[in-house]
Amino acid sequence: MFALVLDWEMFKVWLSATSGLTHHDFHLLLGVLLTLGFGWVLRRPLGSWLPLLIVLVLELINETFDFIRYYVDSYPWGPGPMLVDIALTMAPPLAIVLAARWDSFYFYRFRRRPRLTIAVALR
Repeated sequence: MFALVLDWEMFKVWLSATSGLTHHDFHLLLGVLLTLGFGWVLRRPLGSWLPLLIVLVLELINETFDFIRYYVDSYPWGPGPMLVDIALTMAPPLAIVLAARWDSFYFYRFRRRPRLTIAVALR
């Protein structure tokens, strides 16, 4: 299991070094791309929660692997970087899903504003 964790970490370091993108860039890009990709493969609408949940599970697995690497190698670990990675991965796809669901019943009260009617008397 630990060999898999180290191989995954080596792949991420190689990918960052060869592409020129940072660790955080990959979290942003892969969160959106995987959500859209799983939605397309599963033939779900853009406002569906299922692709977003699949990406969340994959992100939690990735963060678990990072925690195992830190724990076994005795690196100092704190929850801050893990929470930043989860937020960077999940916030843009969540915004896309919520924007796609804007016309749904659940957002009705946010979309409708009371209108002030003014009666005009004609003489």
